Amino acid sequence: MGDVAIRALNGIARRAGEPRVIPADSTYKLRGQAFHFRGMRVFPSYLQAGPSFFIERSKRRMIAEDIAAALGVISQQPVQQSRAQRKSELVK
Repeated sequence: MGDVAIRALNGIARRAGEPRVIPADSTYKLRGQAFHFRGMRVFPSYLQAGPSFFIERSKRRMIAEDIAAALGVISQQPVQQSRAQRKSELVK
């Protein structure tokens, strides 16, 4: 998640009456910590696009590490329930 995605996610949480999901801090300080929103793990990371992607090698390495961590979490979790299944559980 880049800065814009982090702000958007925190905005969604605030409108839902929940606290910030990811605290305001530098991305490099937040990396490696576990943040969750409605039972889902979220990864604050860098989002590099365009020509700047080839300039910053350290950020490319960090992005690759974050993607590997996300894939590791995905491979350990069971298949997500459908929206209808989640709604039926909320009604219970």
